[in-house]
Amino acid sequence: MARHRPTAIVHLAAIVSPPSYRDPRLARKVNVEGTRNLLRAAQSRSDPPLFVFASSAAVYGSRNPHRQPERITAATPVNPIDQYGQDKVLAEAALTQSGLPYAILRLGGVISPDGSANLDADYLLLVRATPTDNRMHAVDARDAALAFANAVDRREAVDGKVLVIAGNDTYVHLMSDLQDDVMAAVGIGRLGPTAGLPGNPEDDRGWCFTGWFDTSGSQALLGYQEHDWSDTLAWIAAEMGRRRTVLKALGPVIRPAIRALLDVQRRLEHRGPYADPWALIGTKYGRDALAPTTF
Repeated sequence: MARHRPTAIVHLAAIVSPPSYRDPRLARKVNVEGTRNLLRAAQSRSDPPLFVFASSAAVYGSRNPHRQPERITAATPVNPIDQYGQDKVLAEAALTQSGLPYAILRLGGVISPDGSANLDADYLLLVRATPTDNRMHAVDARDAALAFANAVDRREAVDGKVLVIAGNDTYVHLMSDLQDDVMAAVGIGRLGPTAGLPGNPEDDRGWCFTGWFDTSGSQALLGYQEHDWSDTLAWIAAEMGRRRTVLKALGPVIRPAIRALLDVQRRLEHRGPYADPWALIGTKYGRDALAPTTF
């Protein structure tokens, strides 16, 4: 810090979910204590840098669209349901109490071609846990990066603000539609909504930590929404290269196999008619993966 004398810090480092569920204590050290360490270093400067923090939709917890139909804003109360969301709330609190100039950017679902590299068993379980009719608001990774860059350049405008970051309205989807669009882009093709389970309209804890954002304020300040959903899908398809041609040819075989595998997994997990994501995640990783019910 003393050597480089930064005028701004963009803090992106984190152990995100679902890997954070495997070792919540390590995740807490990185996500919360690591942030506090960086804040202390920034506070030591006589000319404190702007601290731009990458937060998450996870701070809002389970969002039942039948009972919470409104869009999420920066003013929407935080109510984390998992350990990762709780970590982000604690880190945000440390930042706002630090006395440093800051901007908090709460991100929707960041999409890029290299996301396919993260499709290990943990990520696939989170995908399976998410209700097919869960609201999803994605953002192209290039637009998300631009939001952070512009925040640094617009210090006076963003200082002290919490902003929700997601794409324009072409990025507003339900989980099954988003998943199928990406599956089609990589070449496998659409699985359809029956590949997963819906959310329970009567259960406020039966939904994932995503929703639709009101991005009018963040877009007005940061001007970052440069792509449409079709651009992101084209980017994914282009990066697949020849693999997409192979997967497209094998799609008629792969799709039924995936549906059959998903059905077997649901039976082995004794899942009911609804997705009930946090019951599945709690069973898989233990209670420490979840936030206290009264946080």
